[in-house]
Amino acid sequence: MTCIEPGPFRTDWAGRSLKQTPSRIDDYAETAGKRMQATAQTSGHQPGDPARAVEAMIRITETDEPPRHLVLGAFGVDAVSKRLHAALADIDAWRKTSLGADFPDGAK
Repeated sequence: MTCIEPGPFRTDWAGRSLKQTPSRIDDYAETAGKRMQATAQTSGHQPGDPARAVEAMIRITETDEPPRHLVLGAFGVDAVSKRLHAALADIDAWRKTSLGADFPDGAK
């Protein structure tokens, strides 16, 4: 089984299919409000090509060993890579503490 992890693709998801609430709450203007505005403004300008994404998904069905995760698009690859590098940095920084949680060698 493969988990498809797409970045932003130029589909109708954020276009005419998107129904956003007309209600605006001042307390959320800098968070959800900005996100809603950005979504509407970038619709039709996303870097991902849906046809190429479909080709990639079909291609993995034709292989004997499909990936566990398939990240699609540069935005997705960059975002996932950044998250994984940060997780590895945490693991490395706390390696001694993490390994110290085991029983001492030979303890029963």
